[in-house]
Amino acid sequence: MNRPLAFSLTTALILSLAGCASSSNRQSFESDSYAPKEQRSSAKPVIAASPTDDSEFVLGSTFDHEAVPAYDTPVSSLSVEEIREELEAMYEHDRELVRASYADEQDPEAIRTVQAIDQAHAERLKEIVDQIGWPTRDLVGLKATQAAYMVIQHAGHDVDFQNSCLTMMVDLVKQGELPASYVALLTDRIRVFSDQPQVFGTQMKMSRNDLGVMIPVPTVPIEDPTNLNDRRALMGMVPHEQFVEAIQIAYQASVSEPNSAFASVGTDSE
Repeated sequence: MNRPLAFSLTTALILSLAGCASSSNRQSFESDSYAPKEQRSSAKPVIAASPTDDSEFVLGSTFDHEAVPAYDTPVSSLSVEEIREELEAMYEHDRELVRASYADEQDPEAIRTVQAIDQAHAERLKEIVDQIGWPTRDLVGLKATQAAYMVIQHAGHDVDFQNSCLTMMVDLVKQGELPASYVALLTDRIRVFSDQPQVFGTQMKMSRNDLGVMIPVPTVPIEDPTNLNDRRALMGMVPHEQFVEAIQIAYQASVSEPNSAFASVGTDSE
């Protein structure tokens, strides 16, 4: 049965979609397009090196090897249930990184550890995709398919893999298996990693304007801004002005409520 492609955006999700977590653009993503309200939660960012830095994925020798998952069993030997369990474990691992990252955001070892974990997850996801195709909700469940999506967003070290997954997602959107906004967000993520203009305006950061006021601005330019909202509408996304307004509201909440879910929204002035 085909599912609706419209994407309902909560304020917390707006923040994670925008990449406003920090100037690093490494954030966790949790879609609320499938989950019932009682299952939704605010996704918070993980701090890492800038994706435009060519040295980002050179790990060096200093990182926490024990924290990086090792996948010794070939995916071909796993059942679908075991694949689901691995993906769900990735999901929980990513959330643990989120919680642990704030105190260590200036620690080079912590940054390299996050990068190593992202790479390990991405390599395992590549094996999974080779075996079963893109993990859909019907195949592996909601949490596991969300995990796969988080992993592919963080796989900027392998843009070819991101692009191949994007092609799969386009087909799944046409079949009603995924929300179209998944395609929009990953498209922009790939564009950012490739130092190209974004298409749907999903990648934003907070920056100080000429009056000294912090406002949301694109992390990289937006292609053909005149027709931006038409493109967003085709993907079931709210107009960009509304999207930016939600980011601004979330940022203000992070300022006025230091202990809120938005407390660690980063800026380019940090």
